[in-house]
Amino acid sequence: MRNIIIDFYPLISSLSAMLFSQIIKLIAMVAAGKNIKVSTFTRSGGMPSSHSALITAITLSVGLKEGFNSSFFFLSIVLSLVVIYDARGIRYTVGKHAKLLNTNILEEETQKLNEHVGHTMPEIIAGIAVGAFIAIAMYNLTFF
Repeated sequence: MRNIIIDFYPLISSLSAMLFSQIIKLIAMVAAGKNIKVSTFTRSGGMPSSHSALITAITLSVGLKEGFNSSFFFLSIVLSLVVIYDARGIRYTVGKHAKLLNTNILEEETQKLNEHVGHTMPEIIAGIAVGAFIAIAMYNLTFF
C-alpha cells in the first residue's frame, strides 16, 4: 500500500488539494446560510481557487518527488502558469460578461448564466497556499 501512495503521490496530493478546497467553499457557503445543492460541490469560482490548489499541489509534488531540476517539474510549472492565467484572466472575464448578460439582456424567466467561473487574485493566492500545504504535508507523511 505504501508503494502505491509513493508512486501516485503527485496525483493523490493534487486531487486531495482540490477536494480540500471544495470542502472549504462548501463550509463557507453553509456558514453564510446559502442553499447547498449537489452541484454546489463542483461549481467553479469562489474562495479558495480549487484549480490553483490542484495545479500547485501537482507542481510541488512533482518537484519534491522527481527533483526541482527535472523536466517533469519544468513542464508542471508551465502548466501551472496556463491554468492560473486562465482562472484569473479568461474565466474571470467570462464571469463578468455573464453578469452583464444576466443583468441587462436575459429575461427574468430565462435561466441565468453562471457568474462565478473565474477567480480574483486573493482566491488564487489562497488556492496556491492550500495546494502547497497539502503537497508538503502529504510529502512529509509519505516519505518520512
